[in-house]
Amino acid sequence: MLRLRLQARARPSTRMQFAAPLLAVGGTALVAFAVLAASGHPPLGGFYALFLAPFGSASGWSDVLVKAAPLALIGAGLVVAYRARVWNIGAQGQYVIGAVLGSSLIVYHPDATSAWLLPAMVLLGAVGGAAYGAIPALLNTRFNANEILTSLMLDYVALYLLRYLTFGPWRDPHSYGFPGSISFPDAASLPIVWPQTQFDLGALCAFFAAPLVWLLLRGSLFGFQVRVSASAPAARYAGFSRGRTVWQAFLLSGACAGLAGILQVAGPIDQLRPNIYSDIGFAAIIVAYLGQLNPLGVLPAALLVGLFYVGADNAQITMGLPVALTQLLQGVLLFTLLAANVLVRYRLRRVPA
Repeated sequence: MLRLRLQARARPSTRMQFAAPLLAVGGTALVAFAVLAASGHPPLGGFYALFLAPFGSASGWSDVLVKAAPLALIGAGLVVAYRARVWNIGAQGQYVIGAVLGSSLIVYHPDATSAWLLPAMVLLGAVGGAAYGAIPALLNTRFNANEILTSLMLDYVALYLLRYLTFGPWRDPHSYGFPGSISFPDAASLPIVWPQTQFDLGALCAFFAAPLVWLLLRGSLFGFQVRVSASAPAARYAGFSRGRTVWQAFLLSGACAGLAGILQVAGPIDQLRPNIYSDIGFAAIIVAYLGQLNPLGVLPAALLVGLFYVGADNAQITMGLPVALTQLLQGVLLFTLLAANVLVRYRLRRVPA
């Protein structure tokens, strides 16, 4: 009988670092094929609806880009945190707080028309996300609280705050009872850069976050600090404070998430709604790892996950498939990626029975 065991590699395999995401995507495709067949839907038709149909028109392309933009922005920030071994699981809450704080300008100044209104909203969104990220940073550095638990629990605080505001004091009185703030005026809405689509200036700028973060990590003292912080002895030898790294990682990743939040509500959504959060913060974690914690790798990873969202919506309309298929594929993608990443540091060896 054939028996296999894992044998540690002398050094991580560069080849497997590139191959692991491809293996994960291939494994996810096989699972999608099996799910479609088991549910009585034609697998080839389902594949077309999920992965090819969105690219059949300009609106489909733009929809994928619009879905991918916030994932790329949040994922780029999470790459910095995770490479520094700072486990920010609260991007979802930071995204919401950024949207809430940025939207507050419109709620309290609905007739504002200043040219500075939109830049001020964007700045407030980034500050809100960073400030919310500062809470688990403070709890970790001051009280040694686990940042995974604190940042995750703060997600729910932000989500219920959003629901309270949009169902309560911030609800548009002319919305016929539907929850949500007033619609943003033109002065607070991002300009469209691709005519007849939803692809706006905010989505375009979001894609520049990844190369900017790559440059930051490659050519700055902060980037060197992030790289060596994975090894506590090396960080201490270099004179870097672990507490300072935690603060910087949370502030930067929180600012990226908050910025993504306000860009969404000032762009495709055009108002603050209770359902703006979806599962974007958790999907961004998948994007960061699918990109192998490389800021440039985040871009194709975000496009793939964005395709899942658009493809699942299309499959629901054309084939009656449940929209929960998106969450299923994301979960399978993360699971297969983690499994494939084992082969970066280990190789399979046959052993005698």
